[in-house]
Amino acid sequence: MTTATGVPAIQLLRSPNFGALWLAQVASRFGDPITLVALAYVSYVRTHSALITALAVVMATVPNALFGVFGGVLADAAGHKRAMIICDLARVALVATVPVTLFLNLPLAVPYALVFVAAACGAALPSANALTYSSDRAVEVLGALAAGVLVATVGERAFYVDALTFLVSAALLLRVHVEEGTRPIRLSTVGHEALEGLRFLWRHAVLRANTIFSLVCQLSLPVVSSLAPSLIFQRFASGNAELGASQFGIAEGAIAAGAVVSGLVIAPQLTRVAKGRLLLAGFAIYGVVLIALAFAPTFEVAVILFALGGIVNVLFYVPNVTISQELTPPDLRARVFGARIALLNLTWLPIIVLSGALADAVGVALLIAAAGVVTFAAALVGVLVPIVRDVP
Repeated sequence: MTTATGVPAIQLLRSPNFGALWLAQVASRFGDPITLVALAYVSYVRTHSALITALAVVMATVPNALFGVFGGVLADAAGHKRAMIICDLARVALVATVPVTLFLNLPLAVPYALVFVAAACGAALPSANALTYSSDRAVEVLGALAAGVLVATVGERAFYVDALTFLVSAALLLRVHVEEGTRPIRLSTVGHEALEGLRFLWRHAVLRANTIFSLVCQLSLPVVSSLAPSLIFQRFASGNAELGASQFGIAEGAIAAGAVVSGLVIAPQLTRVAKGRLLLAGFAIYGVVLIALAFAPTFEVAVILFALGGIVNVLFYVPNVTISQELTPPDLRARVFGARIALLNLTWLPIIVLSGALADAVGVALLIAAAGVVTFAAALVGVLVPIVRDVP
């Protein structure tokens, strides 16, 4: 496999610096599903509310929306290695404190706030090359399966394992030797520099059209991600929280496994397909998968559909990343990626809250089906828009 820069993946992995960085990402990504599954489990056990369970997803989404646009600026100024180590150590303390607050029976708002701040520490640019994306998703398979087992067996103490993964990540990052320049961070200029990414997005016609189109098509993602725990707990686990946690971990693992298969096997075969058309196909198929998921009669069928969703996710994720990379100057990439992440999550927030509130009234399955219809319809409209469709 070759990375987005044209360097063979195996050659990158032989580099001590890149190897340590990659392993640090592996450790960190392994723990991410644990917080998601554990927080969803705690929320459902304590409230049995789709809305409150959906808020568990919000805690991992709000920080990216609020701070993603500034993350690139701060990382560029402080140095990426230094910023990553500081953030990892902060997350160790924050995530490890969550089970303590639960043991003390403090209101859910307290552990939610801790997860919020921990997620804010991670609101930096994700790596955008094919190797790290595929390996991230591969690790998510193991992390998600481990999360389901951990939460089902040790419950809230699973948060400690997540904290440990950040500690391992920080230790590995200390082994990375890289020359990084630093520059002062002035609050008066952070907002100005962050807005440069937004301005570039708006002024570049292709990126602007691609961003708006992708925002609309991805409105289904927050619906599914926030309601999937309730769908599983209610329909397939029949209210059994421990079984639901295990099944939720399996579902998350299936999504990640699908992404791995797609990233390693399918995506390389599609490099000659125009990115705009690949994007349209990916969103259209994803919409159909969500509609089918809403009517899945058994958990086994749902797992297959979750895996298909992971496969299709790569079909629209990779073209989006590549389009941004190719059309953005290197010195603006951190800010442009941060701006796109922030815009994406800002559109997610009201959708997550609204879908969670409606789910308790009209049902989870109906909302997931409606989300699939929206994505499919938006993809059909995109076929009629040349600036979206014809990106080479």
